Amino acid sequence: MLWFESINSSHIRSMSIGVLALSLAGCFQPMYADRSVTGGTGTNLRDAMRDVEVVAIDGRIGQEVRNDIIFELTGGAGNPSGAPYRLNMKVSTNAYSAIIDPSSGLPQTETVALDVSYSLKDFANDRVVFTSIATARVSIDRTQQRYARVRAVRDAENRAAKIVAEQVRARVASFFLTKS
Repeated sequence: MLWFESINSSHIRSMSIGVLALSLAGCFQPMYADRSVTGGTGTNLRDAMRDVEVVAIDGRIGQEVRNDIIFELTGGAGNPSGAPYRLNMKVSTNAYSAIIDPSSGLPQTETVALDVSYSLKDFANDRVVFTSIATARVSIDRTQQRYARVRAVRDAENRAAKIVAEQVRARVASFFLTKS
């Protein structure tokens, strides 16, 4: 009996997947790697994202979203003033109850919804380069204690702001990599 006669189809399938994975391994590059945005020499993605100024937003939730986006884009370096790109946002929130306790008629859970419509403007050319929407839904357990509920809603809004900020960062990074 020859050695290759003892190999069954599952081994062949596993080996072919391994060979395919190794052949494709060099095709992918990390999005945030230290490389040029344009493909040659020039600014890398981290530096390009630091060229975005986030315009002020009214309200506590708007400010929370703005701060989280500034941190996501600059890595904690702060909001650049006079940057070549400006990010304008409009924030809307809503809270609704999904599950009602049949015995008491009171809600058991609540969902906090955060929707942010935003646009990135190329300030030098005075044109909007893209417009998009980021959304987040965070559920909380509803309690009959008033202050506990207020704090739970605030924490849910803060979590939703972080989720939205990550979505915005990913979309801005995608723009700088593809310019579309």
